[in-house]
Amino acid sequence: MPYKQPPKEYQFKEGNSGRPKGAKNKRTIFDRAMMHVGEALGLGQKPDAVEVELVKVGIRKALKGNFSFYKDIFDRLYGKPRETINLDAELKTQKIQELENKLREFLEDSE
Repeated sequence: MPYKQPPKEYQFKEGNSGRPKGAKNKRTIFDRAMMHVGEALGLGQKPDAVEVELVKVGIRKALKGNFSFYKDIFDRLYGKPRETINLDAELKTQKIQELENKLREFLEDSE
């Protein structure tokens, strides 16, 4: 099937990114919020000061055995690690055979 262009009103317009003029990105909003939290806690106006305090709290909790806070911070900063599932070839073959048998049974019952 050949590719069809969308209607003109939905096509990308030159010079228009879709974001309203003056809209802030999430990092800017986060930095501004961290600045206000830093001021409220007396840490200063730099967002880094609040981030450093968060990491300190996380390390203290991790040393006491609570890794969830520390893990959550690192997952947010660096992304979650990929989870892989290793199945050996024999198990894969067995699962495929089971699926094929169920499919055959289904087809035979529907005739």
